[in-house]
Amino acid sequence: MARVLVVDDDSDINLALRSALEIAGYQAEGADNGAAALAACDRSSPDLVLLDQMLPDVDGMEVCRRLRTTPATGRVPIVFLTARADEATRLRGLALGADDYIVKPFSTQELLLRIRSILRRAQLFELGLSALWVRQRDHFHVWNGYAELHLARGEWRDCLEVSGTILRNCGQTLTSAERSRLFERVSICSRRLQDGDAGDGPAYDPAAITRR
Repeated sequence: MARVLVVDDDSDINLALRSALEIAGYQAEGADNGAAALAACDRSSPDLVLLDQMLPDVDGMEVCRRLRTTPATGRVPIVFLTARADEATRLRGLALGADDYIVKPFSTQELLLRIRSILRRAQLFELGLSALWVRQRDHFHVWNGYAELHLARGEWRDCLEVSGTILRNCGQTLTSAERSRLFERVSICSRRLQDGDAGDGPAYDPAAITRR
């Protein structure tokens, strides 16, 4: 039975999450601040950490950083569960090594599905896949969702930048179909920008985006 540590200073949210996890078949433990979370992980590494960002002592970003730099917890999956929805904060959390980033309010069913998926990926790592490969695949899925959303909204420059980030940072884990789709998306966004759809910004070279 997988053990999940829920780190949230809101006692109602903490209890509700632990109850949902236990109903779903997980063993759940709670912590209401960063110091308590680090102490719990030091006693016994959980199989996954659900981590709020805004904690009353050590904030979630620092907790994530410390867990990632400690050998015993360096590979423990971490999912941010927070009200902070801005893209810069999401990307910073992922850059620190978080495996996913879920914004409050959230669907409990979606959360449980994501937890199941992340734990499955962790099992793949135990079978011999490198931590870097697993993390890059996870980042691909998150960033690709952002890129598709930007594309659907006609936000060509944002779509181009996120697609370029995927190609630069996740290229070795992409399938040929995924790579083709990314280059197609880059080409579409570049043409739109060159046609002036995004204002006075510079023209983009689809091939150059991967060389940055």
